[in-house]
Amino acid sequence: MKNLMKFIGLALLTITLAFTPVDKKTIVIDVSHGGHDHGASIDGFAEKDIALNIANKIKDLNRNSNVEIILTRDSDKSLTLKERTEQINDLKPAYVISLHANYSNNVNESGKEIFISENNTQKEESGNLALDLFYSFSDRNVEIKNADFYLLKNVEHPIILVELGYLTNENDRKILTNEEGQTELANEILKAIK
Repeated sequence: MKNLMKFIGLALLTITLAFTPVDKKTIVIDVSHGGHDHGASIDGFAEKDIALNIANKIKDLNRNSNVEIILTRDSDKSLTLKERTEQINDLKPAYVISLHANYSNNVNESGKEIFISENNTQKEESGNLALDLFYSFSDRNVEIKNADFYLLKNVEHPIILVELGYLTNENDRKILTNEEGQTELANEILKAIK
């Protein structure tokens, strides 16, 4: 009888835990530029559109019901850095990834850059997120760098800023501007945040 009561108690506890809602992890994808701010532009391609396309793909491809992905913008509108920072801090996310496309006068310059800030209050967690993303990219032409960009310093949660490639480099531009390349980048980012 004593063992039966233990079994029933354990079964009830298991059932209760199975139906207890799990806290969702909120991930903010900061969609750079927007509106009148095109960001880097070349041959009719604008950074603001590339960032929005990839951000939407990240959100659409997310299959993890415990991860909620929120975009700082979901249309072609302009937000100041201060507005984006306040919006992100109000959401209290587990992570923030700010999406960008790079530009250089040297057309041979290529690859991805992941930026963190030593002045971010969550610099250790930001560094861990940067490493997770570094290893989720299929190519190894990726550098992790320190910078004091406004968002990196003022967002109070783990944050990285990612330059996904150079619009000025022909090979990078192909990846950044076609459906297949954008989907691959979105999947690589998703891999890092799960």
